[in-house]
Amino acid sequence: KLTVQLGPVLPFWPAGLVVRCSLNGDVLTHAEARMLDTTAPPAVSMRTNETAARRCDDVATLLDLAGSSDLAAQARRLRDALLADQVAPSDAGVERLERRIGRSRLLRWSLGRLGVVDDPTVADELGIEPGGSVFDRLLAMVEAVRDPDLGSTGSKPEVAPLVAAVPTLVTGLDVGTARLVIASLAIPSTAAIAGVTHG
Repeated sequence: KLTVQLGPVLPFWPAGLVVRCSLNGDVLTHAEARMLDTTAPPAVSMRTNETAARRCDDVATLLDLAGSSDLAAQARRLRDALLADQVAPSDAGVERLERRIGRSRLLRWSLGRLGVVDDPTVADELGIEPGGSVFDRLLAMVEAVRDPDLGSTGSKPEVAPLVAAVPTLVTGLDVGTARLVIASLAIPSTAAIAGVTHG
């Protein structure tokens, strides 16, 4: 068995998240997760468009990891337009992205059974029903672009339950799949919490 550390800095990875894991081949047999920064910064009020743009970034990250670069590019174009105040979260472009993702058989097939969240608290933070998969969370993330106050996508996300859920969700998965599951949690890098470790 090999012990490795993922994070705190990786492409398409929540900044500040550290996951120490034991590997048997490419499969995680044990994992511990914590946030590196434990000092809470002053609360910062974000404009609605800024919050929606942050959600677009989360969507694009998950789509990139899932190999859907075309949809990821569409999400980033929306992000840029939101930051430039060229569109609102209710813009038809957001609805088009949501529709394309929802109709993607490949995404539904590849993500639909991954990272199922049974914990009601975590599911509530993610804005999904308990039992939701990575695909369900992707759809919830896009919906949250249109309504940035949904679930964990609001201005005061509860990071601790999301970090605490990581070990259970990724144990037994290969590294690539584990990264997909972690990206689907959309753990905010701007919210600092006390370290959370679960085996």
